Amino acid sequence: MRKYCLIAIVISIFILQACVTPQGRRQDYVDEHPDLSADISSSILKGEISKGMNREDVRAAWGDPERETLSMIENENKTQEIWSYYTPVGRFTEGTVILTFMDGKLINLVN
Repeated sequence: MRKYCLIAIVISIFILQACVTPQGRRQDYVDEHPDLSADISSSILKGEISKGMNREDVRAAWGDPERETLSMIENENKTQEIWSYYTPVGRFTEGTVILTFMDGKLINLVN
């Protein structure tokens, strides 16, 4: 009997996780970060991103990237991170979208 209850609980958790919508994820993030500027909050809720956002802001707006690459820039002691989105995201309806972060902040977006 316990085995079946445990299975039912696990299945319920997976179903509930599948019900989380992008809009719900965005709203939850904004609610959990009252220190965000009005511009960034508004962008996240619309599923938009802009230069200066941090990685968590971008994840809230667009979700997880399909690929993340981390590298160090020689002679500058800076960390560069490249995120790739292969599926349509934000205002981009086709092609790969490449985001570049420097020290945790979005500095470039290419489609």
